[in-house]
Amino acid sequence: MKRFLIMFFAMSMLFIFAGCTEGTSGQDEPSSDGNNDQKAKDSLVIGFEADAGTLIANSDVNYTTDTQIRNIYDSLIERDGQTGEYIPSLATDWENVDELTWRLTLKEGVKFHNGADFNAESVKFSIDYILDEANQSFYRSRWANVEEVKVLSPTEVEIKTSVPFPSLVQRITEDLLIMEPGYVEEVGTDVAAKEPVGTGAYKFVEWSRDNFLKLEANEDYWQGEPAIKEVEFRYIPEFSSRMSAFLGGEIDFFKNIPVDSVAEIKNTDNAKIGEVSSARINYLALNTFHDGPLQDVNVRKALNYAVNVDELLESILNGYGTKMTGPLAVINSSYVETDDYGYDPDKAVELLEEAGYDPEELTLTLDTPNGRYPMDSQVAQGIASQLQKIGVQVDVKVNEWGNHLEKIQNREMGDMYILGWGPAFDPQSTIENLFTEGAPYSSFYDEKIEAKIQETNAIFNEEDRFEGYAELQHDLVEQAAWVPLWQQADLYAIKEDLNFEPRVDEKMQVFEMSWK
Repeated sequence: MKRFLIMFFAMSMLFIFAGCTEGTSGQDEPSSDGNNDQKAKDSLVIGFEADAGTLIANSDVNYTTDTQIRNIYDSLIERDGQTGEYIPSLATDWENVDELTWRLTLKEGVKFHNGADFNAESVKFSIDYILDEANQSFYRSRWANVEEVKVLSPTEVEIKTSVPFPSLVQRITEDLLIMEPGYVEEVGTDVAAKEPVGTGAYKFVEWSRDNFLKLEANEDYWQGEPAIKEVEFRYIPEFSSRMSAFLGGEIDFFKNIPVDSVAEIKNTDNAKIGEVSSARINYLALNTFHDGPLQDVNVRKALNYAVNVDELLESILNGYGTKMTGPLAVINSSYVETDDYGYDPDKAVELLEEAGYDPEELTLTLDTPNGRYPMDSQVAQGIASQLQKIGVQVDVKVNEWGNHLEKIQNREMGDMYILGWGPAFDPQSTIENLFTEGAPYSSFYDEKIEAKIQETNAIFNEEDRFEGYAELQHDLVEQAAWVPLWQQADLYAIKEDLNFEPRVDEKMQVFEMSWK
C-alpha cells in the first residue's frame, strides 16, 4: 500500500474550467412563467457511449455495464474517488483471519429498493451467483479460488478460499455488487437482468435497449437522499454525436471527448472541461489464440518495433495520455520500469524475415471499437499506416462496442485488436485477466508465465509478491505479449453549473453530483 500511495500521489490530476451560462437538461421544457431552473436541477442526462450488457449484477465484466449499475447496486468496499484508497461501504470492516479466511462485518439497517433487509445472506447469495457455473458470470475466473461463503450472523460473513488469496479485497471492491436474493429467486434471472433491485442511491425506472436507461432517486438511501432526483443514461455511440448533443443542450455531460474538440468546448458558453489521469490502460492486443503469425514471438517483437507510440500520442491524441512500456501503468501498485522497444522499423523487418515472413506479403487484421476509447478508430488507422511503412498490410475492422467485446470473449478475434482495461490499480486484476488461458479478455497465453502468475497470486508477503509481479512484467515485455500504448487521460465535457469531480476509477456516481 505504501508503494501505491507514493506512486499515486506522484500522478498529476488536472481540472480545467471555462466560463459558462445557465444549463438545463435537454429533455426539460420551459415552464409557463419561463422559469425552468427547479426542474433542471432535479434531473440529469448523461451521454453514454454504449448500452449495458445486462442490468443484473456480478455478470458482465464491462465498464459500460458496471458504470451504470453501480448507481443501482452498492458494493461492500469502495475506493475513494480521488485517492483510490479503500473505504467502507456496505461492509464496515474486513480482516484476514488466516491465509485461507477473510471475515467481513456488515452495516446494519440497510434496505433494498423492495424493502427487504440487506444482510449476510445477500452477500453469500451474490458471491455464490458468481461461482455458479450455470450463471455464466464473466467474473467467475477471478473468484475461482473461493471455496465457501459462510454466514456467521446477519452482520458477519466469512469467505474461505482453497489457496491463499491475498488480493480478495481487490476482487470484493472491483467486482462484487450486492443483489436481493428473494427478488432474484422470485422473478428469475431473466427478469432481474432487465428490472434490477439493489440498495443503491437510484431505483430502476425504464430500460430501452440501445436508447436509454432511466433511474429515480432512492429517497430512503442509507447514505442520505440524493440531490439529483431523475437520471438518464442516453446511449450515443459516436463521439461526434455526443458532442453535438452536448453543445445542443440535450445532455449534461459526457466522457471521452475527442481531443481535437477540447478547444471548442473550452470556448463554449455553459461548458467546462474536467480532466483526470485515470487508472485505465489502452493497448494493442497481439492475439496468440488466433492461428496465425502472432503466435511467433519474433513477429510480436517486430510489431512492437514497428509501432511508434510517441507519434500516435502526439499526432492523434494531442498528448492526452501517458506512454506505457509494459503491462502496468505507473499508477498501479506493483509497477516497475520495463524496457521500451522503441521505434525501429529496420529491426521490425529483420525480425519478420527471421520468422520466415516477407513483410510485403504479410496481411494482418486489426479490430477496433469506434467511440469507446479516446480516438480509438483513429489510433487503429494510425497503427495500420505505420505498419504499412514496413510493407505489412493491415485490414482494419471497426466494430460496435458490444460486438467487439463478444468477439474477444468468444475468441473470434483475428490477429490484433484495440482494447482498454481498468480501473487498473492492482497487478493481479490486470495480469491474471489479460495474460492467462481461461480469462475472457485475455489475448496471450504462455504455460510458464501462467504458472508464475498463479504462484505470485498466492504470495501474502508484500515484498515477495511485489518481486513476483516485477518479474512477470519483464517476462511479458520479453515475450512481446502486447504492444503497450498509454495510460488514458479521461476528458469530460460538463455543464458549468453541475458539481461533478471526475474520479480516477472512472465511476459516474450520480449520488456524488448536484446542481449549483
